[in-house]
Amino acid sequence: MGSIQTCFISILYKQKKLNYYFPNIVRKPATLQEIARTEEALNLTFNDELKELYFVADGTDFQAMTPSGFTGLIPIHSFLSLSDAVEYYRQSMEYEESFHNHTKDFEPGKQLFPFLEDGAGNCYWVDLNEGTPSYGRIYWTNTFGQEPDYTYNSLTRMFEVIAEAYQKDIMFLDEDGYLDCDFEAFDKLSERG
Repeated sequence: MGSIQTCFISILYKQKKLNYYFPNIVRKPATLQEIARTEEALNLTFNDELKELYFVADGTDFQAMTPSGFTGLIPIHSFLSLSDAVEYYRQSMEYEESFHNHTKDFEPGKQLFPFLEDGAGNCYWVDLNEGTPSYGRIYWTNTFGQEPDYTYNSLTRMFEVIAEAYQKDIMFLDEDGYLDCDFEAFDKLSERG
């Protein structure tokens, strides 16, 4: 389908057509210096895909008191700014057990970067553990009782799936204007992930 930038712009375009609030609170793109400061703060290195994402926008401006159902790229999950991601990372790493997949007896290294979260402990992370088979993949931690695990092979693939979900009206607004989704159809799109 295309690059992260193309997908992100496509998502925003569809959201604007739906009169969804999120496009109004997207922050301006991050600079190389802001990315470098974030890398230094977390002692990790962004891959090209993560840089591309933050060159499109530096997350969401949460200063406006807006219900979470109006602020997401996907239902309820907000796009973290670099500074919010640093804070989220630091708080989350205090709970290392939330990253452990007991079924596979696997836990990724700590070089993870959070970018979409729902405020209740469910978060998508880019795996930045260089030299591992999972480098660049998307790891999902959750509070639903499901094992944390990889959900997409890359950030690009994840954004392709989200953009396709908007194109196919799998993502839509409910009667109150909140972002909603046909989760079964979205899961089917994501399975190719």
